[in-house]
Amino acid sequence: MNVCEPYTKFKHAENISDDFLLNVLEINMKSFFDWAFLCIGAWFDVKTSDNSIYGLNQHSQLLAVADENYEDGQVWQSIRKDWVWETGVSFKDTTPTIIDGIFVNGSLQPNDGTNYTINYPEGKIIFNTPQSISSEIKLDYSYRHVQVYRASDSPWFNTLQYSSFNTSSKDIIRTDDGDWSIGSNKRIQLPAIVIESVARSRSYPREIGSNDIVIEQDIEFYVLAENKNDRNKILDILRLQQDLVFFLYDTNKISQNDKYPLDYNGNLRSDPLMYPNLVDNYAWRKAWIKNVSLFEIESVNPDFHRGMARATVEINS
Repeated sequence: MNVCEPYTKFKHAENISDDFLLNVLEINMKSFFDWAFLCIGAWFDVKTSDNSIYGLNQHSQLLAVADENYEDGQVWQSIRKDWVWETGVSFKDTTPTIIDGIFVNGSLQPNDGTNYTINYPEGKIIFNTPQSISSEIKLDYSYRHVQVYRASDSPWFNTLQYSSFNTSSKDIIRTDDGDWSIGSNKRIQLPAIVIESVARSRSYPREIGSNDIVIEQDIEFYVLAENKNDRNKILDILRLQQDLVFFLYDTNKISQNDKYPLDYNGNLRSDPLMYPNLVDNYAWRKAWIKNVSLFEIESVNPDFHRGMARATVEINS
């Protein structure tokens, strides 16, 4: 009998619906950055009791937005998106604000899933019943200082939004034109990091007699900012991750078990698993960041500063 029968199936690939290395790596890097930035205090708190720190309108006040998927008055968005939903993270004895409820014309509606849902990444409240456009809707929340995106997840159209802290912008309450009329799913607020796995990879056997391989995958981090200070600071943080070793979690098992902390609408699930829990409960492979290099990318806009960090991630299968 011929014991060297040729393979008739892919090796290490059983289901086309599964995530493979590049997607797993990008998803994990976003989760890691989102959590790690919170651990160093990269968030801002917004309180309904605070006056606006910049401009005329309070950051706690939501604005009605036209959404073709909902009736007018159902969708309300904040000035700053990417609300923090994580718990169990702190910086110098402070923690991000958890959304317990919203104020509709001064009346508190608790966050119990009965009257509205929350889209945390897009900074939106979606009411079950449309609210009057003249309503005053506010809430206490925290938003991330640095927004992190996967290049492969970006929609075909995006717009960079400058001065998103400035609530005195004249088009802030317009619904027919201006960048505030664009849904938050199409806006990138700065500073931001865009993660992209590039077509540059190497692999070699881990040991004799085994099908396991060691993969070296290049990944790029595009840093976008409105000032050089933010750009340089983020690039330095990325450079300091040289020789960081961390575990990747298994996105396929998490998906099969329906354990992602946010659902497809960006709403927080009950008893959500935080990033450390995902790694502990669904550890997949060990990754090592090495060969970090920084590059400046020229921009013709004096208010737009770009940079790139390129790193090699070694993954043991």
